[in-house]
Amino acid sequence: MNWKQILLLSSSAISLNAFALDCNAPSGGIGPDAAQSNLQCAEQERTAADHALNGTYKKLLANLKNDPREQRFSRTQIVAAQRAWAAFRDAECEFRTSLSGSAPQWVPVYRTQCLTELTTARVEVLGSA
Repeated sequence: MNWKQILLLSSSAISLNAFALDCNAPSGGIGPDAAQSNLQCAEQERTAADHALNGTYKKLLANLKNDPREQRFSRTQIVAAQRAWAAFRDAECEFRTSLSGSAPQWVPVYRTQCLTELTTARVEVLGSA
């Protein structure tokens, strides 16, 4: 890497940090910039919910075993249930978003918030299993 590339990368990092979002105090407004800021914060929350779901699911999966002699297939069943739930979650959020009647720039924000809401609820369900 030459000095010009290093300078470009370091100035890019500085400019990105200068515009870091404060998701605890989102910017107001209804325009595209506000929607983009809100989407970035919603994506952070969705990512955290996904990580929580993956951890909870892995713990549950590690404790479940199939036992053909007893006709118990709990491990197979949770895998099938989780796949079905993920398809339901995605379809439900598409449906909810289609009903929102929002400006186009806000549709991804509302879809992401829905994904987070349903994923968080699923963490609670799997965590209590």
